Amino acid sequence: MKNKKQKYAILTENKELGLAPNGDFVIKKDLVDKYEIIDFHCHSYEGLYQLFPPFLQKKKTDYNRSLMDMSCFPFSMKLFDLNKVYFSGCPTTLFSFDGLKTRIKLFTGAFVLNYGTTEKLLIDMDNNGISKAVIQQINPPDKNSADLMEKIVTQSDRLYTFGAIHPFDKNIDEKIKHYMNLHIKGWKINPHVCGFSIDCKEALALIEKLSKTDLPILCCSGLGFPQEVLSTSIPPKQTKKDVLNQMLDKYETVLSTFPNTTFILAHGGCFEFEKMVNLLQTHRNMYTDISIQPAAHIKTLIEKVGAERLLFGTDYPFVTQAFSILSVLRATENEKERTLIFSENAKSLLDDSSKRLQV
Repeated sequence: MKNKKQKYAILTENKELGLAPNGDFVIKKDLVDKYEIIDFHCHSYEGLYQLFPPFLQKKKTDYNRSLMDMSCFPFSMKLFDLNKVYFSGCPTTLFSFDGLKTRIKLFTGAFVLNYGTTEKLLIDMDNNGISKAVIQQINPPDKNSADLMEKIVTQSDRLYTFGAIHPFDKNIDEKIKHYMNLHIKGWKINPHVCGFSIDCKEALALIEKLSKTDLPILCCSGLGFPQEVLSTSIPPKQTKKDVLNQMLDKYETVLSTFPNTTFILAHGGCFEFEKMVNLLQTHRNMYTDISIQPAAHIKTLIEKVGAERLLFGTDYPFVTQAFSILSVLRATENEKERTLIFSENAKSLLDDSSKRLQV
């Protein structure tokens, strides 16, 4: 097991956690047995493999591999910190052990996805007491994983999916019509991975078309790195450019232009958390998922916005599910807040999606 000594030290400090045989952290079952937890923001190989070049589109089924050890997050076990965004401290210079390790992980950490299959997702859901999950699709232009995901979600009553259409796709109207004949529950837009600004004219034109379906739209949002890291040479140049595509200031235009559309801005705005709080207070047509956010930030959201527009999510397989569960448990003060975040808010959105598709 990699980082064995450091992982056992983390267990000593966080009694709510245990270790699975593959070395990934899990939440202790007795803490979550009474909840119906819905992971509203996760990924699987089948929903993202089109992003890889063909020679890397290889599905792996080694369930003994630690997904956390392969992923970018935490940047290193030495930097692990449940009280920080992404549950990780950030190195501030490339020319350090953690800086070099982070740079390498940013280049190779996405390969965790080859092992993050739907079969592995279901295993890890069982290990963490998660009842259901929404798999978010992401596709490059003129590619899609729609039909493969349709087969998966119709074979399991524990899995849902959001469809993805790129704003530079050809025949967008035909693709929307095709997706609406499938069992999708909403739409996923990912500006930083797909290389476009959320407020560009093509993205706004796509959102206008998607809004007419009355399905919720989940968008990745916020800076993926703190400003002090973006000012270093640790992130690759293209990564620095791409993360600017989804800064929260750009969402002001989107939210104001489509006030009757339900938006879910993912990850609590990453490292723009304070701006996320302000957006939620200003725009009633939006939710956020709390994936990658520490307990203190979730508690602040509850105090300043309320629990009714917060969704449980993890960003699996890039982030270990147990960490987000523990953050919610530590942030909440009563069962009502927990059930709203863990499942009730999600069920409301998913049920509404089902009704709209039936009309």
